[in-house]
Amino acid sequence: MKILLLAMPDAANNFHRIIKVPNLGLCSIAAHLKLHEVKVVDLVLVHRNIQTWLQRFLHEFRPDVVGISSMSFQYESALRVMSICRARLPQAKLVLGGYHATLSYRELTCGTPPFDFLVRGEGEQSFPALLEALDGQRSFFDVPGLSWARYGSFIHNPTAPLLDLDRLPLPNRSARVLDGFTYFDRKLDCAETSRGCTMTCTFCSITGMYGTSFRCHRVERVIEDLKELQQRGTRTVLLVDDNITLDSRRFTGLARAIVEHGLNGMEYLVQASVAGMVADPELIPALARANFAMVFLGIESVLPQNLAFFQKGDIREKTERAVRLLREHGIGVMGGFIIGNPDDGPEEIREVFRASRRLAIDLPYVQCVTPYPGTRIREELLEAGLVTNPDRLSRYTGFMCNVKTKRLSTGQLNRIMNWENLKAFCSPSMFIGNYFVRKREKGGLKVLLNNLDLIRGFFTGDQFRSRHRF
Repeated sequence: MKILLLAMPDAANNFHRIIKVPNLGLCSIAAHLKLHEVKVVDLVLVHRNIQTWLQRFLHEFRPDVVGISSMSFQYESALRVMSICRARLPQAKLVLGGYHATLSYRELTCGTPPFDFLVRGEGEQSFPALLEALDGQRSFFDVPGLSWARYGSFIHNPTAPLLDLDRLPLPNRSARVLDGFTYFDRKLDCAETSRGCTMTCTFCSITGMYGTSFRCHRVERVIEDLKELQQRGTRTVLLVDDNITLDSRRFTGLARAIVEHGLNGMEYLVQASVAGMVADPELIPALARANFAMVFLGIESVLPQNLAFFQKGDIREKTERAVRLLREHGIGVMGGFIIGNPDDGPEEIREVFRASRRLAIDLPYVQCVTPYPGTRIREELLEAGLVTNPDRLSRYTGFMCNVKTKRLSTGQLNRIMNWENLKAFCSPSMFIGNYFVRKREKGGLKVLLNNLDLIRGFFTGDQFRSRHRF
């Protein structure tokens, strides 16, 4: 069969001038489809005139099955894409998968959904099994994690056990139709070294996808994958692990292996927990030697009451130590913060921005708490009557407020957050001594253009919304 796997065009938070990220999961699924002709399309690289481009591609390739991966904030685009596919190829089977499908499958299968099948959980096992069922080789009842229509209603098969990562082949990146992913104009690709997280942060949807599990690829397998990326001319590697620092000693060992195999000619980007980053004193020096250029730290808050609300524990001292050590070793720090918590007022929000300056964060990444489907915080905020937009998920980017607090309306919250963001992004410290400006060719220009987007969004109310066009 001919299989088309589509990633949605919505660029998360729309830092499109700085970074364009591929969908690694679809390449991982493609690696399991050796008996089929498979193509992967990341629509984030089409960006403009998506409908015309997709119609032309569908006419040329004519897939039998179209798999569509979607996050919650991308589902509006997924509906458009499914409509285009259905109109152009009415006989093709449409399959929805990804986080949103997994966490909201009951709501999505009510009525007459626009897709034929929905796959929950990890697609590497379920999607090939679905193709076997479509080919008459097995029953639809035997496809794990499949939601499918029978006699006018949807049946939801039990999900499969979590995959043994040791059995996964390397991703099939050669299946990509488009390949122009960049980070500050350097060729970028993604790699995975682990999946899952054992932490129970209330705002996160990872546990809804994998439970409280943590599974690791063998370091040898990761090195093999990185060697393939090096051969493909990759210059920047984004490690997409959910929480790579759950085993900080393993991470230290991986960084050393990168150096031992001569793979530190590529630079690396990673997201990490504060506690994990300082758990092993050898980790940060090893990351510096391995050419880790940037670490996104999940700081979340500097206020004890909000750290307790997120179930993060009191990590304030560890935060200061992690940022200081990263900067001392020449590694850029992107600090993730969340505001808009139930008891937040103007002063609590301003304190987050003041703290980012005290900590000397290179790039503060301050988002409003977002009630993503499948998270515990969504249920808590809905019960408290603090969610002001429960349904329009395209606004769930993190930079557009969809909640109120006990002291601030949604509008007030949005204005304070974006005014403080404007001051932070347009301050001299954003351009003088900043890692992302100092270490990047054209970095200052790109940060400036990004700031102009922020100013425009301040007046239009759609801060950093993806600029793709159908």
